[in-house]
Amino acid sequence: MPRKNRKLLLPDSIVSIIIITQNDERIIEDALRNINEVLSKTYHNYEILVIDNCSDDNTAEEIRKNHKKNLHVRIIRLSKQYNIELALTAGLDSCIGDYAVLFNIYTDPPVIIPVLINHLLSSYDIVIARYKDSLIRRDFLSSCFLFLVKKLSSHESYYDSNYLTGLNRNIINSITRIRRKSRNLNYINSLVGFRKLIIEYKPLKNNLRRLKSENFFVLVWRIIDIMISNSFKPIRILVALGMAVSLVFLFYVFILALLTIILKKSFAPQGWISISTILGSMFFLLFSLLTLISEYIIRILNETRNEPLYFIADEMDKSVISVKKNKLNIV
Repeated sequence: MPRKNRKLLLPDSIVSIIIITQNDERIIEDALRNINEVLSKTYHNYEILVIDNCSDDNTAEEIRKNHKKNLHVRIIRLSKQYNIELALTAGLDSCIGDYAVLFNIYTDPPVIIPVLINHLLSSYDIVIARYKDSLIRRDFLSSCFLFLVKKLSSHESYYDSNYLTGLNRNIINSITRIRRKSRNLNYINSLVGFRKLIIEYKPLKNNLRRLKSENFFVLVWRIIDIMISNSFKPIRILVALGMAVSLVFLFYVFILALLTIILKKSFAPQGWISISTILGSMFFLLFSLLTLISEYIIRILNETRNEPLYFIADEMDKSVISVKKNKLNIV
């Protein structure tokens, strides 16, 4: 598509590019210049929203200098360091665009931005860009653990360092209505639904050293935190496992008792069957109580999350309730 015609696609719309910075004084000027070059050739109205995650160097000063030359740049400084998910949420809360792109200045090429926006303009609400191989080297245990989590997840769990995503205003409004303190945007994107497209891209490799590496134990803890914060499956799986083990044990004791009565031959030490029956029954009642308590806890958590009951994908207004409204005694 010719560049002159591209601008005609969004004459009245605003595109927001959300980037997170933290101690990036050496690269932020070049990053903002490269992003602005691409956006200025493609869109009339746009903003580059920089969320400074409490940098302790001169990153904010460099951004302010850039703002004097480029009025499209906005900056929001956070009062302390937060995780990437909360910093991105601050960007989504503050952006004014009809379309937004979550952009990583370490790995994402600016030329990918029009690609994401064009997909949003065509028919999709969410466009997620991924690369085949992780840019962070992980050991064998970490890779196997992530593979297992991805296969067992019911919400297309995808855990990686990149978060390059294009969103339209419907998705932005839906995500900002979800006010969980422990957040995972991949899970939330799956939660809200809508039309989603996943594409592949070739990332930049100039600043890979700035990506924080993760060892196996840190990775496991983060995945567990995401699962516990966003899913009730762990508690249900553990309670169900306890119920199953207690039932199997009771069935085993019942078989031994039945064989002892029928064959009149002891298959266990004297008194073992009666003690095992009492213990098995007590454990079964205990896990039954835990099952009931866990379901109450799950319902309490559901009610206290204060999340929307539904998300609206589209709406048509200006409908005519009655075609004969002028003849009816209504206002």
